[in-house]
Amino acid sequence: MKLTRIGRALPRIPTLLAIAALATSTPATGADWAPAETVEIVVAASPGGGNDNIARVMQKIMQDGRLVEAPLNVVNKPGAGGAIAFGYVGEHKGNGHYMAVASNTLLTSHIAGISKLYYADLTPLAVMINEYIGFVVKPDSPLKDGRDLVARLKSDPAGVTFGMASALGNINHIAIGTVARAAGIDPKKLRIVVFRGSGQVMTAALGGHVDVAVGPPSVAAPHVDAGKLRVLAITSPKRLGGVLAEAPTWKELGVDALVVNWRGVIGPGGLSSSQTAFWDQALSRLARTDAWNERLRKSLWENAYLGSNDAQQYLKAQYDELKRALTDLGFSKSPAPKP
Repeated sequence: MKLTRIGRALPRIPTLLAIAALATSTPATGADWAPAETVEIVVAASPGGGNDNIARVMQKIMQDGRLVEAPLNVVNKPGAGGAIAFGYVGEHKGNGHYMAVASNTLLTSHIAGISKLYYADLTPLAVMINEYIGFVVKPDSPLKDGRDLVARLKSDPAGVTFGMASALGNINHIAIGTVARAAGIDPKKLRIVVFRGSGQVMTAALGGHVDVAVGPPSVAAPHVDAGKLRVLAITSPKRLGGVLAEAPTWKELGVDALVVNWRGVIGPGGLSSSQTAFWDQALSRLARTDAWNERLRKSLWENAYLGSNDAQQYLKAQYDELKRALTDLGFSKSPAPKP
């Protein structure tokens, strides 16, 4: 199976598009290691954000289902584009009692020169979920769908104001740039306004202060459901469900713009095979639970479980694609990756 991420093909690996076959990332069994003390699930953001929510859902389900016998504690270490949190986990080399919820930020922070920590300095344990990026407008916008947006940008790249959160170089910025690049438009010519949070972006769109709001579909969904915003396109490979079931994908509109913001789990570097096997088993079981999948459904997220070996391959492919995207946007400052 050939997949596209940020506009390019990835290696053939078990992925979210074949998630019905979760067993393709079969966890090791009979691991001879298990946590003997409190496990810290580190979050590179303040309480209440996406990664924090995922960490706390993981904590509850794994504890309630006794997937992990040891206590689990969520620890928030925001700041520096994730460098503080990931650096903290990295300090505990070889210790399976530390992990962090990670996303594309782990990769983009290194590419943009915000963090010196390369993802391969850590141990990718799993990719857990997948979310996409939505492009939304007011109902009375002259832009009827993504094709109208592309046509407008081709005639005047600076004639459309995009709103996004929360920093240039992040996945929302990459989504905008990917649409521009796929349409043959120089991403550096776009007009982009950066807000502190996706909620503020939607408020700006509702007030007519930006032409197009770009962000997680789950944030836009309540406004779409209320008839206050309309979706131009989503960067997913297929249409989402729920209130966004009628929203088209960029792909079906003829624009090669498939952008994924994965969220997963990483551990320190130097974990033993038995430590990795334990977390492969625990996280795979978590991904199969009804409680986990119900939460994903409500949040318009996809179950994208990949075990440690496949996650390593996935992150490498994502790093290469994100670097290309950020280079186009003028934000790539990372040195050549380690062999």
